Amino acid sequence: MKSGRFLSVLMAVSLISAAALLPDPAPAKAATPAYAQLNLIGGGTLSVGNAWVKNGVSYLDSSVLANFGFELHWNDTKTRAEFKAFEKSFAVRAGSRIGILDGQKTDLGGVPFVYRDTLFLPASFMVKTLEGKSLRWDPKTKTIIADGLHTYRGHTEVFNGAVYSLSYETGDLRVSTGNGPKRKIANQGTKLDIVDFKFEQTPKGLILLRIRNVYGEPHIHYEHFSFLLKDGGVIRQTSTYFRASFNDPALWSDGKILMNDGITLRLIEDGTGQVAETVNLAELMGEDDSSASYYNVEGFFPDFALIRPSDTGILTLVNRGTGEQVPLYRVFFDEELQQRVEQYAPMILGDFLRFTGRDGDRLTFTYYNGKEDLIFTYDLSASTS
Repeated sequence: MKSGRFLSVLMAVSLISAAALLPDPAPAKAATPAYAQLNLIGGGTLSVGNAWVKNGVSYLDSSVLANFGFELHWNDTKTRAEFKAFEKSFAVRAGSRIGILDGQKTDLGGVPFVYRDTLFLPASFMVKTLEGKSLRWDPKTKTIIADGLHTYRGHTEVFNGAVYSLSYETGDLRVSTGNGPKRKIANQGTKLDIVDFKFEQTPKGLILLRIRNVYGEPHIHYEHFSFLLKDGGVIRQTSTYFRASFNDPALWSDGKILMNDGITLRLIEDGTGQVAETVNLAELMGEDDSSASYYNVEGFFPDFALIRPSDTGILTLVNRGTGEQVPLYRVFFDEELQQRVEQYAPMILGDFLRFTGRDGDRLTFTYYNGKEDLIFTYDLSASTS
């Protein structure tokens, strides 16, 4: 999921004057405004203006924890605050030095307080919660500096009684059943951002798990991870990259599972996980250099394939027997729309055609024109006659 992009978020909260902290002059005199610099373990810094030193204890605005994956939940009386994140939680009460961290009582190192509907927490406790390396004070700049902080974002889903958990920070994919321990079964790197899971039970008892990661600013970059599992373990896996304008990768071909890394397509036998066939996609596309482009396979049949090169985004029908190629937008689109496709900008690469199915020799595609889905058909028998 890699947390560098997410960790580049900058949070700047306006500095509040000491006199405005509390209406009571005595507490106001005891509180000194400060800044905070929160350095993340994967890179990136959060700069916080809403920090205080009160009675010798540093405090931070608890809303900064949203950047680390935490959500705040108050009880009905707004006296107890619970923070929940991926595999991490804690709870505190305003005015109490004792809190709960991951189910265990702990000394907070200070007393949380609420001012103007904002909960302030001891900085040392926040660093402890985020498993930071150090906390120090810079008197020249009046800055609280914390290093080595972790984030707690992730995704969890249940399928067939097993719990699958993915950490965005480490990229570790783990699985557990019942009260058993979590077992690491794969790693997806550290650029995870917006993630979703799709599970499928194959006819012969395997589990096909697809994980999609959407990232970038704007979010136009997609990664697809495919895992084939048997008896709780990964027996095949692959990943490929493409744009938001591309269709999802095809999953099946004539009863076999498709696993594509963008260069090589493998057809996998259901049940055994054995490789039945390997296809060099560059050769199929008539290219000499397999590193020139990645290829998204959006349909694969014994007689033809639907391939979309990553450098053009053009959905191409390829006859597997003759090698003949048909850029489908030239068949379906009028001249004006063809020119729009050919004058593409890198941000909106491709023709946005979607393959929706096959009925004999009849292929169906859709294209959304901004108002409605247009339906196109392609007759394989007519093209070969």
